[in-house]
Amino acid sequence: MLGGDGYPCWLAGWLAGYVDVLSVEDGKRCLVCGTDLEDRTAGRQTDPQDTLPFGLGLPGLPGSATPNDFNTHDLRNLVLRLFSEIGGQASDNDARRPASQSAITKLGSFTADQASTIEVAAIVQGIKGEVIAIPANFGPCHSVADCTIVLGDPIDGAQNFANASLVKGSIVVLDRGAVTFAQKVIRAQKAGAVAVIIIQNVDVWPYTMTDSKGESAGLTIPAFMMSMKQGQGFVDFLRSKLTTSQAVRGEILVRKDARECVICQVEMAIGMQVTRMPCQHLFHTDCLHEWFKVGNSCPICRVEIPAERPSHSATSALNAQERGDFAWSDWFG
Repeated sequence: MLGGDGYPCWLAGWLAGYVDVLSVEDGKRCLVCGTDLEDRTAGRQTDPQDTLPFGLGLPGLPGSATPNDFNTHDLRNLVLRLFSEIGGQASDNDARRPASQSAITKLGSFTADQASTIEVAAIVQGIKGEVIAIPANFGPCHSVADCTIVLGDPIDGAQNFANASLVKGSIVVLDRGAVTFAQKVIRAQKAGAVAVIIIQNVDVWPYTMTDSKGESAGLTIPAFMMSMKQGQGFVDFLRSKLTTSQAVRGEILVRKDARECVICQVEMAIGMQVTRMPCQHLFHTDCLHEWFKVGNSCPICRVEIPAERPSHSATSALNAQERGDFAWSDWFG
């Protein structure tokens, strides 16, 4: 029997029944089916004899494993195994069909670096909320305490700054172009800047700044990039303050190891293989490939990639499933 999201009801029930095992807080969704979870263990004592509904065959996880036996590694393996167990048992629609192999191959993968494992937010007085930035893949990467933020003059940073006295001790904002990213940061560092924000002027995002010429060896200040859309608004805001002689202040928060694969809930560390969906959401490559055996949409926002066309045998099996002709052995193997 299937639940409303196309998954066996016993699976949905077991996952919801052990939300403490999955470390899911109130209001979070099930990572398998997207259903809101509620803690069904509240108000009752857990029976130490509680068991999993079937033998998963995982090392260290026999069928009688209790919630306390889990650790992060085992939990990740458990989630991946669950995807394998239920693969192909979804309802017949694009959102629940396995992704096509050609679409998966086209996504590719890459090794997680500094830019893909760190979250950066600029907090500027006078601008509501946080402005997200991406750290350069060269030089240091650390938070910057509250200080003044100024526009470089010239704004492309290709020459010595005419406003060097303002740049000193400040975060300097520059446009992309004219010289390399590293040369801009080197010139800002020589002028006494504490950090550099470079505005993307091409509609490509996210974008990671690199140092292909190896010029950044002596850098001691961090550099970050802001998207074209947000960056243009930010520059306009800074220019509007020039006429009032009112200093703009702000800070940059760097949250290291802040990116987490929502499928396994394990942090993305430098050196891991990761894959970015067209929607720009990032996941461990192995986790995402297992997910694609179940459906062809992003686990976070449901943006889709092409689905695999079902074979005749798969369609026949699905029709039998919808008629309720499956035996219990078909569910539990």
